[in-house]
Amino acid sequence: MITKSDKGNSIIVLYIEDYNNKINNFISNNNFTHLTLDITKKLQRDNRITVNGCRDITPKDDKWR
Repeated sequence: MITKSDKGNSIIVLYIEDYNNKINNFISNNNFTHLTLDITKKLQRDNRITVNGCRDITPKDDKWR
């Protein structure tokens, strides 16, 4: 596998099996929770409500630009 590094302007070359092992170790060691529902719409709604409530930060004319 050839991929761009997370930091810097480097390219990484590694075996796909090693990559998959690193991903699986990361997932198993970081207390992730599997969600049965897609919460994207709720998060988008909450963000929209927050932005609309911040009138001092975002002027009314500029909030959708």
